[in-house]
Amino acid sequence: MVRNIYIECMKLKLLPLKPTANIIFIHVMAWVIYIFYEVSIILYISPSSIRWNEILIAFSLNIIVFYTSAEYVLPKWAKNRNVVSLIFLLLTVILAYLFLSFWLEAYVFPFLETGKPPAAIKLAILSKLFIAQHLWRVSYFLGLSTGYWFAKKSVWAERKLRLLEKEHYLKELNEKELKREIAVTQLAFIKAQVNPHFLHNTLNFFYSNIYPLSKELAESILILSQMMRYTFKTDDSNGWVDLSLEMMHIENYIKLNQLRFNNNLNILIQSNGNYKNKRIMSFMLMTFVENAFKYGDLTDPNEPLIITLDVGEDYLNFFVKNKKNHENLVFESTGIGVKNIKKQLELTYMDNYSLVIDESSSLYSSNLNIRL
Repeated sequence: MVRNIYIECMKLKLLPLKPTANIIFIHVMAWVIYIFYEVSIILYISPSSIRWNEILIAFSLNIIVFYTSAEYVLPKWAKNRNVVSLIFLLLTVILAYLFLSFWLEAYVFPFLETGKPPAAIKLAILSKLFIAQHLWRVSYFLGLSTGYWFAKKSVWAERKLRLLEKEHYLKELNEKELKREIAVTQLAFIKAQVNPHFLHNTLNFFYSNIYPLSKELAESILILSQMMRYTFKTDDSNGWVDLSLEMMHIENYIKLNQLRFNNNLNILIQSNGNYKNKRIMSFMLMTFVENAFKYGDLTDPNEPLIITLDVGEDYLNFFVKNKKNHENLVFESTGIGVKNIKKQLELTYMDNYSLVIDESSSLYSSNLNIRL
């Protein structure tokens, strides 16, 4: 498993960093302690046999074997998993160790003792005892390097896995946060486009009728108050509202315009299903109604504005159909266009919605389906 993780991390170019000063210091101290440990045993058994220069040279050879195995032989095997190559490299290290040990015993150490090169090579050194001792010694340090390599790779792989898991988690978190911020920003942008002329023109209408102090005017003021409250104070900071509030806003909008045009608008509105616990982005449905008021002819009783809402357990269908207006009679709107709503639908519902717009020379319809 460690090898597989190592290979995958290598593919991702997540290779271990070069040794730092702290790591080098730890390794040096570990070897100093280890050498002191072995020398202390020699000092206890035969203190007169201590030759520090020979000990340091011999341990340098042992250290070379240790790091050659840990930093070259085993990583090469972990990469290609070639047993033959591993055996060849280990045999090469062992033979090189035996040769260098013989060279040290035959030439270097005698020279250090006498100051003169030996007269002849002491082949007697190559005894069975010599070979057995040095085979055990090289095997011992090869074993230590193998344990060190597996321990290092296990710790390294665990750290890399934690790092990858953390990066994956942060990436998902950032994506979710980014989508939420985009949706909130988009909604804020849409709300910022509320057309002030709608409020201005409506208030002018109220002003022209305020003197009679009629019941109709009082109702108009109440409806306007409800609409403004909904427009600027939705009950969720992320723009989500109860479906019933959205429909109430649509009904208030229709009532207000009916009052403005003396109830001469031909509108059929119908809803089916249970609104309970159903939520939607505010102004999502309202936009299609406003679009019909703005560009439609609502004065023809033979072609009324049709608004239908059908709500199921996990779906919502909203249908709006109107006759086109060719006389340029303008109804005021809040300024939220269908184009912006399409962007909002993509941000909010992604693949969980469909919007079909059908347009002819005289009719225009919008059919919105959302999987809740």
